Amino acid sequence: MFLNALLVSLAVGVCYFTNEWFCRLFNDKPIIIGTIVGFLLGDPVTGIICGGTYELIFLGAVNIGGTVPSDALTGTAIATTFIILTDMDIEEAMALAIPVGLLMGQIQMMTFIIPSFFNSYIDKLIEDENDKMFGWMVALTLLMRCFFESFLTFLAIYLGTDIITSIMNALPEAVTGGLTVAGGMLAAVGFAMLLRMIWTKKLAVYFFVGFFLTTYLGVPTLGIAIAGVLYCIIRYYTLIDSPKNLMNQNENMAMEGDDLFND
Repeated sequence: MFLNALLVSLAVGVCYFTNEWFCRLFNDKPIIIGTIVGFLLGDPVTGIICGGTYELIFLGAVNIGGTVPSDALTGTAIATTFIILTDMDIEEAMALAIPVGLLMGQIQMMTFIIPSFFNSYIDKLIEDENDKMFGWMVALTLLMRCFFESFLTFLAIYLGTDIITSIMNALPEAVTGGLTVAGGMLAAVGFAMLLRMIWTKKLAVYFFVGFFLTTYLGVPTLGIAIAGVLYCIIRYYTLIDSPKNLMNQNENMAMEGDDLFND
């Protein structure tokens, strides 16, 4: 258990560091960390399934304004680890990923306070134009945050797996069934959070078109995505070839011809 917890915590730290250091590589997404955890624990298929499932849950979890969303990175890593190392169902672990991610998100906000103690020293480095040391301080503060992210993940897995397993085994079937139902609803909650941000009257019709294709025609999600891309391409070239755009193109060509003769 120690080795598994160490491997997962290191994976979380590396994903967190590279995502922040290289300006958002998006390798902290559930589909990425779930797949990595699956490979590290010897069950890549389950890791990919968990990553894809939790991607739907955390789809609308973004930090807008002062809100603190659930930490998808640690939530997915811990829940995927529990699924692979214990007999916990994916639906039950889905209900576990959200509160774990919320707790880790709050702790993560607390870790942001720690680098503020170095502000006066960093200000002095800027005044002295000490670029080299300033770069090291940026890396150091990020490494401190990565350490807390990894360490807390390690503790949750190393100390919590057996406890979580015993608690889940002691729960009555009514409670575990409720967790299963709640876990099945979380994907819909993720979509609902995303729709709240992008919903407009002009875009609503496309949502209902997708619903119609899936429900009544049985088109899979990938097929709808491909159809959407093809529609965007057709729409793009239709707008380019519209009479107004053609008129503007003719005017530009006429102006270029006048310039040519004026030369």
